[in-house]
Amino acid sequence: MNVKDFLTSEGRLKFKIERNTKKLRERYAQHEVRMEAADKLQAIGTPEAIYGLARRFSATSENLGIDQEEKKHVQNVLVGFGDKAVEPLKRYIKSHDQVTWAIDALKDLVPRERLISFLLEILKEGDPIYIRGEKAEQVLSALAHLGDPGVVPGVIPCLQSPDDTVRFAAVECLAAYGDERAREPLLEALVNPDEDSARVKTRIAEALEKADWDVKGYRKKVEAILPAPFRVSSKGRVVR
Repeated sequence: MNVKDFLTSEGRLKFKIERNTKKLRERYAQHEVRMEAADKLQAIGTPEAIYGLARRFSATSENLGIDQEEKKHVQNVLVGFGDKAVEPLKRYIKSHDQVTWAIDALKDLVPRERLISFLLEILKEGDPIYIRGEKAEQVLSALAHLGDPGVVPGVIPCLQSPDDTVRFAAVECLAAYGDERAREPLLEALVNPDEDSARVKTRIAEALEKADWDVKGYRKKVEAILPAPFRVSSKGRVVR
């Protein structure tokens, strides 16, 4: 910020928010300093200040126990803002990789259908199925725990991700629902000649076994590719 910015109330407020957001995210600062910064941002209460509070989720303090306590406190503060926190939380989730705490806060603020729609949009914003790595894993984990099989069609495309972390998380999510719509896509993923991840193949086999789905239309390919200790039974089911 330049000197001119301090001549306006908007500029001074912006500086105050930026300064306290920085303190809140400082890894080696004292707990009391970070919490004082959180209190000041809460008192300001503008969308930008609320977004600054959410940014605490993207930092990790030196003491992991205190780190978790602080994040839980910030999460409670955000939920306390009600509808006012929805857009800042969405902005945070779109812009950062550490999203579990923010998703859990948003879960308390919006109907489940809206949350599912938003999270599926997040999955489609990257390349090609779409975001990769840890963020996708967190989003898929959240979808797995929402208890709504409506997520299944939106998760199925993630089986084609070039990132095996995303593929594995997608299988985990689909396995949580055991929805018949996932049977054929999982079989397709299992016998895909480009699938080179042993852990993904094993997780698919586990999902097929748990759901007790037959392998009709894929038996020969499945038998050729199944990792130990799995096999196809006489009834056409994946078993151990």
